[in-house]
Amino acid sequence: MSIRNVLCVISFLLSSPLFSQDFPGINEGYVVLPDSVGFRFFDKEYSYFTIDGSDFETYKHNLNLADVRLKYIPNSSNNYLISAGGGKVYVFKDRELKRIDESFAFQSRFSSFNFAKGDTLISIGGSGEFNVQNNIIYYSPLLKEWLVEYRYNPQLETNNIPIGQYDMLSQKVYFNLSQNKGFDDRSRIEVLGDFATEIFSYNFNSKEFSEEFSLERLFKEFFPNPESPRLRRFDEYLLPILYDETEIISLDFSSGQAIHYLNPDIATLIQYPEIVSYNPRSNNFLLTYGRGSEGNYLVINEAVLLGTEYEIIKLERANAFPWWLFLLIVPLGVFVFLKRKGVPLVESLDRVTPQLKRVLSEEDFKIFQIIREHYPNGVEYPDLQSSFERELSYESRIKKLRNTIAHIDETAQSIIGKYSSIFDITKGKEDKRVKVIRVKDDEVFQYWWIKKASKKKL
Repeated sequence: MSIRNVLCVISFLLSSPLFSQDFPGINEGYVVLPDSVGFRFFDKEYSYFTIDGSDFETYKHNLNLADVRLKYIPNSSNNYLISAGGGKVYVFKDRELKRIDESFAFQSRFSSFNFAKGDTLISIGGSGEFNVQNNIIYYSPLLKEWLVEYRYNPQLETNNIPIGQYDMLSQKVYFNLSQNKGFDDRSRIEVLGDFATEIFSYNFNSKEFSEEFSLERLFKEFFPNPESPRLRRFDEYLLPILYDETEIISLDFSSGQAIHYLNPDIATLIQYPEIVSYNPRSNNFLLTYGRGSEGNYLVINEAVLLGTEYEIIKLERANAFPWWLFLLIVPLGVFVFLKRKGVPLVESLDRVTPQLKRVLSEEDFKIFQIIREHYPNGVEYPDLQSSFERELSYESRIKKLRNTIAHIDETAQSIIGKYSSIFDITKGKEDKRVKVIRVKDDEVFQYWWIKKASKKKL
């Protein structure tokens, strides 16, 4: 065979399907998921397996995969995949891809956050086909359908949920939403917008929906450009990661912390801008740039990509109490407490006498004046009773006097800030049956600003 014929044969073989299908992405789009210590790709006809991102084992499958826009959801017992817009559910096991739902492709939950809670699949938020699904739904393996778990506020500005974390121990899921804009009309809900920095949680045990953290300060410090950072959640890498051309930060909402990596391999992320998958067994990321025949892949260890040096940043609680204000108020409170001054009760009563005159009835104020004028001595009840109308019986006068004294006491306490009676009531020295009333020899605290005000008045 001539050299020319040999070259023609080699050229034909290189262009044939046998050789052209050894690289994922040539046959349109693909699905990728971790497998063993490597990564498994599927397109409509072929399956590809790689450990290093360079060499691929290839075989032709018979999975009847019509749609490659599938999201991988890891689980301890199964590898789940759901359609990108929600609805269809698949299980990949032993080289077989089996559809297990009796639902349909929703096409309304793009950009939703999806995870497995045991064998139950959970989907939060998402949008598409002019629908904004402000709810948490779950896939029931028994009914093979999706049901609503919880419906949250429909007035939120955006419903794309690119960031989320499920904490198995607390049975809580964390995800980001925008602040409530107060829209009254559902048709005015906006789907697109800046990256939502408010983190909410839903507790599957208590069914409680709570606002947890605000990432606004974190963004201002590390990601001031609202169109940056890029954000990915990678298969079994449970911590969401934010990154741009200079910074990489992962978020752990269950512990209320952000992990800021100090020496990450940013250059590699710039060269391979898309992180496609993560394998928890090998701790490797799968990165790529380009698609189709121009696609390039890189497998890189987590410690190399993120680096081994990091700092922990405590996440800011939503609506957190401003502790700087607390530090300001406490010293002021201590100052006020120390600057208060003890004043004789009778002096304090004299100071508020004009107020008592305005508040008390003329008859009650007259009784108060009699008791005050006799101070430091007391006044016997019969002398006070003589101030009332003569036509009243003795019993009526006694009852009325008791009510009057109680009213004067209560009113004076509220005005001067005393929390016990201003009067001493004792038995007469000569006749034990007669009661005697007098102003107590107590002290009342007066504050520095009250003292200054009274001086100004004078």
